[in-house]
Amino acid sequence: MMKAVRTLLLGSLTLILAACGFHLKGFYEVPSALQRLTLVENAQQPTELGRELIAQLKQSGVTIESRADIRLVIEPARYNRRAVILDSSANAKEYELSGEAGFAIYQGDSIAPAVERRVTALRTVLEQSTGSTDATLSQETLESRYRKEINSALAEQIIRQYLSYVPR
Repeated sequence: MMKAVRTLLLGSLTLILAACGFHLKGFYEVPSALQRLTLVENAQQPTELGRELIAQLKQSGVTIESRADIRLVIEPARYNRRAVILDSSANAKEYELSGEAGFAIYQGDSIAPAVERRVTALRTVLEQSTGSTDATLSQETLESRYRKEINSALAEQIIRQYLSYVPR
């Protein structure tokens, strides 16, 4: 009896979540008009942001092609590190890592962008250095992880903006 009630409750919860439009982070419902895309990076080599964007787009069911009707052009991301809290010796105790990227959406052979925007993301990092090599390596690893998170957040924002675009 208890097992039947538990199964019924789990089934009801699943139906309620599906009915309210719940979806896992990073999974988007892509309109058919936006399922084919040409991605252009204005950089000499593929960037971390570009690779993250491609992975998230493919995960959402978008096909990256060389000659699609819609072009998404992304500028290289710019990163900044800014001290937020300083101690009495002017050493940073907390700092902010931020990333910013610009992108534009073009339709067909148009040279004028249909959409042109900038996205930003930031993370706050507590300084853990005690002067030792291990602490420095730990801080660099943490900063690298936060930079990946920033790239992921920038890619998510670009995709949400792309999915809100209505082709003519």
